[in-house]
Amino acid sequence: MPNDDPLRALAHACLDDLDEIVEAFAGEMHTLEPYAAGLVPWHELREDADASFELLLRLTAGLPVPQRLDDVGERIGRRRAELGVPLEVLLRAVRTDFRVLWEALLRRVAPDELPTLVHSTVRVWDAVEQHAARIQLAYLQESAVLAREREHERSHLVARLLASDGRDGQLVSQVATALEVRPTALFAVAAAPTPADRALRQAAERLRSQRVALHIQNVEHRAVLIAQLPEGCGAVPIDWLPGVPCGLGPVALGLSAVPRAVRTAIEVADTLRPADGGPRTVVESWPHIVATRLADLAQALCAAVLPGEHALTDHERSRLLETVVVYLRCGSASATAEEVFCHRNTVLNRLNRFAELTGLELTRPDHAAAVIVALACHERAASAAA
Repeated sequence: MPNDDPLRALAHACLDDLDEIVEAFAGEMHTLEPYAAGLVPWHELREDADASFELLLRLTAGLPVPQRLDDVGERIGRRRAELGVPLEVLLRAVRTDFRVLWEALLRRVAPDELPTLVHSTVRVWDAVEQHAARIQLAYLQESAVLAREREHERSHLVARLLASDGRDGQLVSQVATALEVRPTALFAVAAAPTPADRALRQAAERLRSQRVALHIQNVEHRAVLIAQLPEGCGAVPIDWLPGVPCGLGPVALGLSAVPRAVRTAIEVADTLRPADGGPRTVVESWPHIVATRLADLAQALCAAVLPGEHALTDHERSRLLETVVVYLRCGSASATAEEVFCHRNTVLNRLNRFAELTGLELTRPDHAAAVIVALACHERAASAAA
């Protein structure tokens, strides 16, 4: 053995006793979960260890590497990803190679060559790190592929759930398994208008980091969030979607109720206005939902309910409608006066003027409802014309 490089002869000695080294490594894995539980079949673990140690010994000693060992790292990385071995556990197992290999070398080195071997430690470690890097890269690449496949499968199942309206009990169970949720849990459902798609997805990523079980589904070119509510929580937590423009469906009582909640959330999302800087419920958005559904009747309702343009100047009409909008929202003449910066009596005079022009009393619920919807129709028409 050359005094300046004991590794080549030591590598040959270790290659002759490769079964012994593999058994030592397997013994280490018997104490490391999930290897100990047999997540990786033992025959497969030994075959991979045999190839890995041969590769490491050849790399360390500068021996030729046969073609059959070229893709050992890639094969191990991909396979461990398929089996669901956590990456940190995989890397711990790979770096165990160094200790097992080093101990094998120490058992075979002559005392007078020990200093030279110790000086070559970095060569052994570099070989292990090179092997670990290739395994890690292959693992991450395969994990990304598997994640896309799982996401595609989840999206396909959720699409079927939405199409079935939640009536297929077996499908509900399949979706629950795919999303890793309880089929009888409560679910929050939110839909984003296209311009707010990114904001909703960012909120979803933040919730994922908090271990919230959720799924983002593309429905009619919109992002829809379906998230399992925490145990004992009956409403969407206020810190889940702060500042995210989206329509909220009613809390779904189980996965079977999610399709109906999705339809509501999308309808609410379609009514969102630029000023709506956060989540909106069907209660908050109902006038605009009704206005949307009225279609061609909206113009007729506006003409029948709101003061005609001929009766007022543009300025008077704008000021009158502003006062009516605020009053209908807060229900108080005093609060309205504070918001529109005028005296309470001025507010009352404007409300009386509105009643004179339209014949509608805002203190009557049926009249107020008609005006609220007409104002929503008016706003939608103005936005479309802008």
